Amino acid sequence: MAFSTTRLAEILTAVKNLGSITAASQHLFVSQPYISRTIKEAEQQLGILLIDRTTKPTRLTYAGTEYLTGLQKIQQQLSDLDQTMHELAQSKSGHLSIALSESMAAQILPDLGSQFLQEYPQYHLDIHEMPSLAAEKAVTDNQSDIYIGPKSAHHSAFFYRIMRNQVFSVLVPTTYPFSLSQVTNPQQLTALLHQPFIGCNLQMVLGEITRRFMADHHLFLQPILTLNSLSTIQQLVERGCGWTILPTPVATAPTVRAIPLDPHLLTYQLIMAHRTSKENTPEMTAFLRVAQHVFDIDPATQIKHRDD
Repeated sequence: MAFSTTRLAEILTAVKNLGSITAASQHLFVSQPYISRTIKEAEQQLGILLIDRTTKPTRLTYAGTEYLTGLQKIQQQLSDLDQTMHELAQSKSGHLSIALSESMAAQILPDLGSQFLQEYPQYHLDIHEMPSLAAEKAVTDNQSDIYIGPKSAHHSAFFYRIMRNQVFSVLVPTTYPFSLSQVTNPQQLTALLHQPFIGCNLQMVLGEITRRFMADHHLFLQPILTLNSLSTIQQLVERGCGWTILPTPVATAPTVRAIPLDPHLLTYQLIMAHRTSKENTPEMTAFLRVAQHVFDIDPATQIKHRDD
Protein backbone atom coordinates (compact mmCIF):
# COMPACT_ATOMS: atom_id res chain seq x y z
CA MET A 1 0.00 0.00 0.00
CA ALA A 2 1.24 3.48 -0.87
CA PHE A 3 -0.03 5.09 2.31
CA SER A 4 1.64 4.64 5.70
CA THR A 5 -0.51 2.52 7.99
CA THR A 6 1.14 4.11 11.00
CA ARG A 7 0.26 7.60 9.79
CA LEU A 8 -3.23 6.49 8.75
CA ALA A 9 -3.85 5.09 12.24
CA GLU A 10 -2.86 8.47 13.73
CA ILE A 11 -5.21 10.30 11.33
CA LEU A 12 -8.18 8.01 11.96
CA THR A 13 -7.63 8.22 15.71
CA ALA A 14 -7.57 12.03 15.57
CA VAL A 15 -10.74 12.17 13.42
CA LYS A 16 -12.49 9.75 15.77
CA ASN A 17 -11.53 11.68 18.90
CA LEU A 18 -11.92 15.25 17.56
CA GLY A 19 -14.89 14.83 15.19
CA SER A 20 -13.54 16.69 12.16
CA ILE A 21 -10.78 16.60 9.57
CA THR A 22 -9.95 20.25 10.31
CA ALA A 23 -9.44 19.57 14.03
CA ALA A 24 -7.42 16.46 13.20
CA SER A 25 -5.11 18.45 10.90
CA GLN A 26 -4.52 21.07 13.58
CA HIS A 27 -3.84 18.39 16.18
CA LEU A 28 -1.35 16.56 13.95
CA PHE A 29 0.26 19.76 12.57
CA VAL A 30 -0.43 18.80 8.95
CA SER A 31 -2.64 20.35 6.28
CA GLN A 32 -6.29 19.46 5.88
CA PRO A 33 -5.76 18.46 2.20
CA TYR A 34 -3.04 16.03 3.29
CA ILE A 35 -5.42 14.29 5.71
CA SER A 36 -8.25 14.18 3.16
CA ARG A 37 -5.91 12.82 0.48
CA THR A 38 -4.47 10.13 2.79
CA ILE A 39 -7.93 8.91 3.81
CA LYS A 40 -9.23 8.90 0.22
CA GLU A 41 -6.16 7.00 -0.99
CA ALA A 42 -6.73 4.35 1.69
CA GLU A 43 -10.42 4.09 0.88
CA GLN A 44 -9.66 3.60 -2.84
CA GLN A 45 -7.15 0.85 -2.17
CA LEU A 46 -9.35 -0.89 0.43
CA GLY A 47 -12.52 -0.41 -1.62
CA ILE A 48 -14.60 0.84 1.30
CA LEU A 49 -15.38 4.13 3.09
CA LEU A 50 -13.51 4.70 6.35
CA ILE A 51 -15.23 7.93 7.50
CA ASP A 52 -18.80 9.21 7.21
CA ARG A 53 -18.56 12.68 5.66
CA THR A 54 -22.31 13.35 5.92
CA THR A 55 -22.41 13.70 9.70
CA LYS A 56 -21.28 16.39 12.08
CA PRO A 57 -19.22 15.69 14.01
CA THR A 58 -17.42 13.51 11.47
CA ARG A 59 -17.41 9.87 12.52
CA LEU A 60 -15.65 6.71 11.41
CA THR A 61 -17.80 4.24 9.55
CA TYR A 62 -18.15 0.72 10.98
CA ALA A 63 -15.46 -0.39 8.52
CA GLY A 64 -13.28 2.55 9.59
CA THR A 65 -13.63 1.60 13.26
CA GLU A 66 -12.75 -2.03 12.53
CA TYR A 67 -9.80 -1.00 10.39
CA LEU A 68 -8.47 1.36 13.06
CA THR A 69 -8.79 -1.34 15.73
CA GLY A 70 -6.81 -3.70 13.51
CA LEU A 71 -4.12 -1.10 12.85
CA GLN A 72 -3.80 -0.40 16.58
CA LYS A 73 -3.34 -4.12 17.30
CA ILE A 74 -0.66 -4.33 14.63
CA GLN A 75 1.12 -1.28 16.04
CA GLN A 76 1.07 -2.81 19.54
CA GLN A 77 2.42 -6.11 18.22
CA LEU A 78 5.20 -4.29 16.38
CA SER A 79 6.02 -2.32 19.52
CA ASP A 80 6.15 -5.52 21.57
CA LEU A 81 8.33 -7.15 18.93
CA ASP A 82 10.73 -4.19 18.91
CA GLN A 83 10.99 -4.42 22.70
CA THR A 84 11.67 -8.15 22.53
CA MET A 85 14.39 -7.66 19.92
CA HIS A 86 15.94 -4.89 22.02
CA GLU A 87 16.01 -7.14 25.09
CA LEU A 88 17.54 -9.96 23.08
CA ALA A 89 20.19 -7.61 21.73
CA GLN A 90 20.98 -6.53 25.28
CA SER A 91 20.93 -10.17 26.49
CA LYS A 92 18.13 -9.29 28.90
CA SER A 93 15.96 -12.09 27.59
CA GLY A 94 16.46 -15.05 25.34
CA HIS A 95 15.57 -18.55 24.30
CA LEU A 96 17.35 -21.86 24.83
CA SER A 97 16.33 -25.11 23.16
CA ILE A 98 17.39 -28.39 24.82
CA ALA A 99 17.02 -31.87 23.35
CA LEU A 100 17.10 -34.91 25.62
CA SER A 101 15.29 -38.15 26.32
CA GLU A 102 12.19 -38.36 28.49
CA SER A 103 14.07 -40.38 31.10
CA MET A 104 16.96 -37.94 31.17
CA ALA A 105 14.51 -35.07 31.56
CA ALA A 106 12.91 -36.80 34.54
CA GLN A 107 16.31 -37.38 36.16
CA ILE A 108 17.98 -34.00 35.82
CA LEU A 109 15.50 -31.30 34.80
CA PRO A 110 13.68 -30.92 38.14
CA ASP A 111 16.91 -29.67 39.75
CA LEU A 112 18.70 -28.23 36.74
CA GLY A 113 15.70 -26.59 35.07
CA SER A 114 14.27 -25.07 38.24
CA GLN A 115 17.65 -23.69 39.31
CA PHE A 116 18.23 -22.17 35.87
CA LEU A 117 14.83 -20.49 35.75
CA GLN A 118 15.28 -19.10 39.27
CA GLU A 119 18.64 -17.56 38.39
CA TYR A 120 17.71 -16.47 34.85
CA PRO A 121 13.94 -15.83 34.75
CA GLN A 122 14.36 -13.73 31.60
CA TYR A 123 15.36 -16.80 29.57
CA HIS A 124 12.81 -19.17 28.09
CA LEU A 125 13.57 -22.90 28.09
CA ASP A 126 12.24 -24.95 25.19
CA ILE A 127 12.53 -28.65 26.11
CA HIS A 128 12.32 -31.33 23.41
CA GLU A 129 11.91 -34.85 24.82
CA MET A 130 12.71 -37.60 22.34
CA PRO A 131 14.84 -40.75 22.02
CA SER A 132 18.45 -39.80 22.66
CA LEU A 133 19.70 -40.58 19.14
CA ALA A 134 16.97 -38.31 17.76
CA ALA A 135 17.96 -35.68 20.36
CA GLU A 136 21.54 -35.78 19.08
CA LYS A 137 20.30 -35.33 15.53
CA ALA A 138 18.10 -32.40 16.55
CA VAL A 139 21.22 -30.58 17.71
CA THR A 140 23.38 -31.46 14.70
CA ASP A 141 20.49 -30.39 12.43
CA ASN A 142 20.33 -27.01 14.18
CA GLN A 143 16.85 -27.63 15.59
CA SER A 144 18.03 -27.47 19.20
CA ASP A 145 20.91 -25.69 20.92
CA ILE A 146 22.04 -28.29 23.47
CA TYR A 147 22.03 -32.07 23.78
CA ILE A 148 22.05 -33.64 27.24
CA GLY A 149 22.45 -37.38 27.46
CA PRO A 150 24.81 -40.33 27.24
CA LYS A 151 27.83 -40.03 24.99
CA SER A 152 27.53 -42.33 22.02
CA ALA A 153 29.60 -43.34 19.03
CA HIS A 154 27.25 -41.31 16.84
CA HIS A 155 28.45 -37.89 17.99
CA SER A 156 29.66 -35.84 15.06
CA ALA A 157 31.00 -32.28 15.04
CA PHE A 158 30.16 -31.80 18.72
CA PHE A 159 31.77 -29.83 21.50
CA TYR A 160 30.90 -31.57 24.75
CA ARG A 161 31.60 -31.53 28.47
CA ILE A 162 31.33 -34.55 30.75
CA MET A 163 28.87 -33.83 33.54
CA ARG A 164 29.24 -37.15 35.38
CA ASN A 165 30.10 -40.82 34.94
CA GLN A 166 27.14 -43.13 35.45
CA VAL A 167 27.35 -46.70 36.72
CA PHE A 168 24.92 -49.50 35.95
CA SER A 169 23.06 -52.10 37.94
CA VAL A 170 21.30 -55.32 37.10
CA LEU A 171 17.69 -55.02 38.23
CA VAL A 172 16.03 -58.35 38.99
CA PRO A 173 12.76 -59.25 40.74
CA THR A 174 13.32 -60.60 44.24
CA THR A 175 11.61 -63.82 43.14
CA TYR A 176 14.60 -64.64 40.88
CA PRO A 177 17.32 -66.88 42.39
CA PHE A 178 19.98 -64.27 41.66
CA SER A 179 21.32 -62.44 44.69
CA LEU A 180 24.95 -61.46 44.11
CA SER A 181 26.25 -58.43 45.97
CA GLN A 182 27.96 -57.22 42.77
CA VAL A 183 28.42 -58.43 39.20
CA THR A 184 32.17 -58.56 38.67
CA ASN A 185 32.22 -60.96 35.71
CA PRO A 186 29.87 -60.71 32.72
CA GLN A 187 29.49 -64.49 32.65
CA GLN A 188 27.70 -64.28 35.98
CA LEU A 189 24.74 -62.98 33.96
CA THR A 190 24.32 -66.30 32.11
CA ALA A 191 22.11 -67.44 35.00
CA LEU A 192 19.58 -64.82 33.87
CA LEU A 193 19.55 -65.54 30.14
CA HIS A 194 16.58 -67.90 30.40
CA GLN A 195 14.54 -65.16 32.13
CA PRO A 196 12.63 -62.43 30.23
CA PHE A 197 14.79 -59.37 29.51
CA ILE A 198 13.33 -55.84 29.21
CA GLY A 199 15.65 -53.51 27.35
CA CYS A 200 16.08 -49.94 26.15
CA ASN A 201 15.04 -49.26 22.59
CA LEU A 202 17.95 -49.02 20.16
CA GLN A 203 16.86 -45.45 19.42
CA MET A 204 18.25 -44.74 22.88
CA VAL A 205 22.00 -44.44 23.41
CA LEU A 206 21.62 -46.57 26.55
CA GLY A 207 20.00 -49.27 24.44
CA GLU A 208 23.06 -49.30 22.19
CA ILE A 209 25.44 -49.33 25.14
CA THR A 210 23.81 -52.27 26.95
CA ARG A 211 23.25 -54.24 23.72
CA ARG A 212 26.92 -53.81 22.76
CA PHE A 213 28.00 -54.88 26.27
CA MET A 214 25.96 -58.07 26.02
CA ALA A 215 27.19 -58.85 22.50
CA ASP A 216 30.85 -58.19 23.39
CA HIS A 217 30.61 -60.82 26.11
CA HIS A 218 28.59 -63.30 24.01
CA LEU A 219 25.52 -62.93 26.20
CA PHE A 220 22.97 -63.24 23.43
CA LEU A 221 19.29 -62.74 24.23
CA GLN A 222 16.16 -61.37 22.62
CA PRO A 223 14.33 -58.76 24.74
CA ILE A 224 10.67 -59.47 25.25
CA LEU A 225 10.10 -55.71 25.22
CA THR A 226 12.08 -52.56 24.47
CA LEU A 227 11.09 -49.10 25.70
CA ASN A 228 12.35 -45.52 25.63
CA SER A 229 11.43 -44.79 29.25
CA LEU A 230 13.82 -46.00 31.95
CA SER A 231 11.21 -45.43 34.65
CA THR A 232 8.70 -47.65 32.82
CA ILE A 233 11.31 -50.40 32.42
CA GLN A 234 12.08 -50.20 36.14
CA GLN A 235 8.38 -50.37 37.02
CA LEU A 236 7.92 -53.49 34.87
CA VAL A 237 10.84 -55.17 36.63
CA GLU A 238 9.36 -54.19 40.00
CA ARG A 239 6.18 -55.98 38.93
CA GLY A 240 8.09 -59.15 38.13
CA CYS A 241 7.81 -58.90 34.32
CA GLY A 242 11.52 -59.50 33.70
CA TRP A 243 15.02 -58.23 34.44
CA THR A 244 17.11 -55.46 32.96
CA ILE A 245 20.34 -53.48 33.03
CA LEU A 246 19.91 -49.77 33.78
CA PRO A 247 21.89 -46.86 35.15
CA THR A 248 21.80 -47.42 38.89
CA PRO A 249 18.49 -45.95 40.13
CA VAL A 250 18.22 -43.74 43.19
CA ALA A 251 15.61 -46.03 44.73
CA THR A 252 13.76 -49.23 43.93
CA ALA A 253 10.68 -50.99 45.24
CA PRO A 254 11.06 -53.84 47.75
CA THR A 255 10.15 -56.27 44.96
CA VAL A 256 13.38 -55.70 43.04
CA ARG A 257 17.10 -56.05 43.69
CA ALA A 258 19.54 -53.52 42.22
CA ILE A 259 22.82 -55.41 41.89
CA PRO A 260 25.67 -53.08 40.88
CA LEU A 261 27.84 -53.87 37.88
CA ASP A 262 31.56 -53.40 38.44
CA PRO A 263 32.35 -49.97 36.92
CA HIS A 264 35.20 -51.58 35.00
CA LEU A 265 32.59 -53.59 33.10
CA LEU A 266 30.11 -50.91 32.10
CA THR A 267 29.69 -47.15 32.57
CA TYR A 268 28.58 -44.22 30.46
CA GLN A 269 29.37 -40.53 30.38
CA LEU A 270 26.55 -38.04 30.76
CA ILE A 271 27.47 -35.11 28.55
CA MET A 272 26.23 -31.66 27.60
CA ALA A 273 26.99 -30.96 23.95
CA HIS A 274 26.45 -28.49 21.14
CA ARG A 275 27.53 -28.52 17.51
CA THR A 276 30.98 -27.18 16.77
CA SER A 277 29.64 -24.65 14.25
CA LYS A 278 27.56 -22.85 16.90
CA GLU A 279 29.06 -20.14 19.07
CA ASN A 280 28.11 -20.13 22.73
CA THR A 281 25.20 -17.75 23.29
CA PRO A 282 24.65 -15.95 26.63
CA GLU A 283 21.80 -18.41 27.28
CA MET A 284 24.03 -21.44 26.67
CA THR A 285 26.78 -20.02 28.88
CA ALA A 286 24.28 -19.35 31.66
CA PHE A 287 22.85 -22.87 31.43
CA LEU A 288 26.34 -24.40 31.55
CA ARG A 289 27.17 -22.30 34.62
CA VAL A 290 24.06 -23.56 36.42
CA ALA A 291 24.72 -27.17 35.35
CA GLN A 292 28.26 -27.01 36.72
CA HIS A 293 26.84 -25.87 40.04
CA VAL A 294 24.12 -28.53 40.13
CA PHE A 295 26.58 -31.31 39.22
CA ASP A 296 29.19 -29.88 41.62
CA ILE A 297 31.77 -29.34 38.88
CA ASP A 298 34.67 -26.93 39.14
CA PRO A 299 34.60 -24.95 35.85
CA ALA A 300 38.39 -24.57 36.00
CA THR A 301 38.89 -28.33 35.79
CA GLN A 302 36.13 -29.30 33.36
CA ILE A 303 37.53 -30.06 29.92
CA LYS A 304 35.78 -29.04 26.72
CA HIS A 305 36.10 -31.97 24.30
CA ARG A 306 35.68 -31.99 20.55
CA ASP A 307 34.20 -35.03 18.79
CA ASP A 308 34.45 -34.99 14.98
